Amino acid sequence: MERRAFLMATGGAATIAGCTTGGNTEEENGDVEYADDREASIEIADSTVIGASDDNVADPWLQVDVENGTDVPHGGIRIESEVLDDDGTVLASNEHITSYLPPETTLRYFHEGAFEMDEFDSLEHDVTDAHAQVRSTKLEDITVTNTSLSAGGDLINVVGDLDLADSDHDRVVVIAPIWDEAGRLRGTGTYIENSPTESFEFSADSSGFRAPGGAEPIDSYDVYAFDGFP
Repeated sequence: MERRAFLMATGGAATIAGCTTGGNTEEENGDVEYADDREASIEIADSTVIGASDDNVADPWLQVDVENGTDVPHGGIRIESEVLDDDGTVLASNEHITSYLPPETTLRYFHEGAFEMDEFDSLEHDVTDAHAQVRSTKLEDITVTNTSLSAGGDLINVVGDLDLADSDHDRVVVIAPIWDEAGRLRGTGTYIENSPTESFEFSADSSGFRAPGGAEPIDSYDVYAFDGFP
């Protein structure tokens, strides 16, 4: 997978431009097909609590790595995480949603916790929703142009223009996987266009992208389109 990214800091926010699937924003998007009966699988590969003393931040952070080790894409996931003390009391809980995991990909996400490190004992994770098969069709005959990414605070947003060769769809769902400098997936932006015309602007955004000071910075993104939610 080829990616291009140009990072420019602007007053506490970041702007990244010029990256889509295929490695060229002017070319058609995607060229990989998967058999309908194949399934991906995910697992929680690692999780840890990063203490305030480790990263010079006010509160601890929960870091979770989720792996799709298969060679087929995985659809949307929802994971609930709990921080427990030694009595099993829940100190903090969070939910993470990612719309799409490409093949052989590690997703890393963070949550800031409001609990005392000396009370922390263990972590528990529950995958409450996971689609081992992508539920929709990836649209191959599209053109994506004029893309850019802006990030500020907890929100990230990939914008651009999308042209459809065939606009005969009830809706188009644009998914923007966001990658850090280490090549890990950090989450996805999502945009829904109902009753699409041949050309439309998209704004694929998502919250949940805040991270502790030691985390690898956001580096690049891709753009995919589906005829429904993955």
